[in-house]
Amino acid sequence: MVLKRFAKCPVCTKKTVLNVPEGIIGKAKRFPFTIKVRHNDHYFYINLDSQAWITDILKPEMVE
Repeated sequence: MVLKRFAKCPVCTKKTVLNVPEGIIGKAKRFPFTIKVRHNDHYFYINLDSQAWITDILKPEMVE
């Protein structure tokens, strides 16, 4: 099952629908769990809580 999440890209400011695989947080050892999101020709990061809800949307320079 895929969970639909909505986010505004911090790079291009366009809204996008994210398809988060339900089992992705099973790999997490601690929360929030950071995931890299590819969006068109760039990327950004999101932090997920233990229920796979977005807690933060981060620009690449904030993580790298």
